[in-house]
Amino acid sequence: MHRIVWQTIYRVKLGLANIVAKYQNGGRKLDTLFSVEEAARRLGGLSKHTINTWLSQGKLQRTKVGSRTMVRESELAKVIQDGGKSPAPHKAEFRTTGSEAR
Repeated sequence: MHRIVWQTIYRVKLGLANIVAKYQNGGRKLDTLFSVEEAARRLGGLSKHTINTWLSQGKLQRTKVGSRTMVRESELAKVIQDGGKSPAPHKAEFRTTGSEAR
């Protein structure tokens, strides 16, 4: 019973956040915001840990709603369009240890 109540409260809060964001931007159409868990589901059932890693790496941009981390629908579309691939690291990012340099 408590779980259903909390899920309903969460949905209402998310809906209100989207409404407030819409009016703060002059009534222009805005992206839908998804929780990390929902973003993971919409990207084919990835784990929320993968989404959090991508947020930390900058592969996805986060949108904060209060203390909650949300992901815009357009950010998910970018990942889908890129095929979920991370850009290749630059050569400067490769580091050698002392034993490899010898």
